[in-house]
Amino acid sequence: MAEGWITTVLLAFGIAVGIVGVVAYLRMLRKEKGGASVQPDAESSPSDGLSGDQQSKSEGESTGGT
Repeated sequence: MAEGWITTVLLAFGIAVGIVGVVAYLRMLRKEKGGASVQPDAESSPSDGLSGDQQSKSEGESTGGT
């Protein structure tokens, strides 16, 4: 029975880590959903510092050559 407590402790630790991971994931997912509904559609697109006109122009240049 000396090794039984080690198994119990490791099993409890694994379950605790799993629960903490799921809770953290759900909190992140809920925060992401809440943040996405607050932003307008124009700001939800990925921004790299270019305005809409400049971004569409650069996209056209990259696909226009091929």
